[in-house]
Amino acid sequence: MPTSPDEIYRILIDANPWWDSGQVPSSLSPKYHRRDYFVLKSELERTPIVALGGPRQVGKTTLLYQLIEDLIASGTDPQYILFVSFDLPGLGSVASSPLNDCLEVYSGRVLGLPWRSVRRKVHVFLDEITKVGNWHQDLKGWFDFHYPIKFTVSSSSISELRAGSAKSLVGRVSTHLLMTWKFVDVLMYLTGDDSWNNIGLRLRESFSDAVASSDPRILQRRLRSFSPKLVGQRTNLQSKTDRYLLLDGFPELLDSRDMNWCARRLREYLTLTIANDLYRFLQIRATGLFEELLGLIARESGQLISYRNLAETLKVEERTIVDYLDYLEGVFLVSRAQYYSESRAKRIRRQRKAHLSNPGLRSILLGGVSRRSLADPQFLGPQAESVVQDHSKRLVYCLNPGPDPEAFYWRDRQNHEVDIVVKIQGKPVPIEVKYRTDPHRGLEGLRSFMLETPEAPFGLVVTRDVLEVRDRILFVPLSHFLMMV
Repeated sequence: MPTSPDEIYRILIDANPWWDSGQVPSSLSPKYHRRDYFVLKSELERTPIVALGGPRQVGKTTLLYQLIEDLIASGTDPQYILFVSFDLPGLGSVASSPLNDCLEVYSGRVLGLPWRSVRRKVHVFLDEITKVGNWHQDLKGWFDFHYPIKFTVSSSSISELRAGSAKSLVGRVSTHLLMTWKFVDVLMYLTGDDSWNNIGLRLRESFSDAVASSDPRILQRRLRSFSPKLVGQRTNLQSKTDRYLLLDGFPELLDSRDMNWCARRLREYLTLTIANDLYRFLQIRATGLFEELLGLIARESGQLISYRNLAETLKVEERTIVDYLDYLEGVFLVSRAQYYSESRAKRIRRQRKAHLSNPGLRSILLGGVSRRSLADPQFLGPQAESVVQDHSKRLVYCLNPGPDPEAFYWRDRQNHEVDIVVKIQGKPVPIEVKYRTDPHRGLEGLRSFMLETPEAPFGLVVTRDVLEVRDRILFVPLSHFLMMV
């Protein structure tokens, strides 16, 4: 395919309106900044290449625009900021090597200099980078030229991003995972009250202190210190919690009260993810099988999975089920949990639990988005467990930063279960989700785990509205737990 510099230049002009206006359009860069923005803003000056991975529709591109806006506000010449999305219409048909061609056209027609003559730092933002073949090799080549370029890249496939980084960019990339908005971000956005951020950070600090001291009363006291705020906002908190359980934290849905429209957008998101991120990258034509598999996981979310039973139900090979679940986990649609054990062999031998990663998608797969579902215990229990499992992994990442935060499950010989186990400061913290009127029933697994695992600092039960400590077990409302992340 011949390269057309004129057409590439036209596409780049449309994608970089700040070259002409000197500012990022407000439609591209909303005023509200999620907390991840501040982390990435500080990272821009520290790491050669910043990589941002996460599922579709969680705000990755918006965050890139907000970072560009901040650079301009801080005095960076807009001409020295390049944004390229490899989702841009027509780019693939006018560039034989999209990444390389865009950089060459940009230096010649915007900077007016060959790259070897550029002396000022240039910020290059490459959205959906993994859609470019051999992107990691191209990026390494540019990096090795030692031009004054600061690369920030994004992708909807964290597995593709990490695989490419491991092949060619070891030691050069800082990878950040960006998911749907955390509950505290949604809470701040919908209420316009930034003080929830400080409350959440202080609760997280107290949780860490409670784990270190093996004393759950430390967190309980901190929660009680915020009691006037939490009690005064109880109805508002419950309303926002219910919404989060139905829709999760997709930024596009936050301003809508039309549940039917939200349901359509979630359905489109699911279809697009399967069609683009699975078919396009993996060249798998049987995309209908992915949705059938997701439907089965949605109905049994939080339960042990049998690869054999799934294979028999869907009439495919067991190996196919394993591969497909790997793919679905790679695009953040499914999250699997291993059995908790210090023995790696035991973890591998035991069955895994599977969750739908996103409660909004579970709502869709089970029939739609309806507030009536919140009155159905069969729907609500697994929905709450899915959200807690997701936020537990995020909490692990916040307190123990690393590439792959994990959340486990546990069972004793009598099949008494602990829903979630996370390791904080090297200590296993067992978590049960009892989102119902009486959260004190059915805690045999939690007590068994604490008896067999003396290093556990305490047990945690996530409830609907109970806050108390009983026998080294902290009962905490779901909204308060989610705020810690």
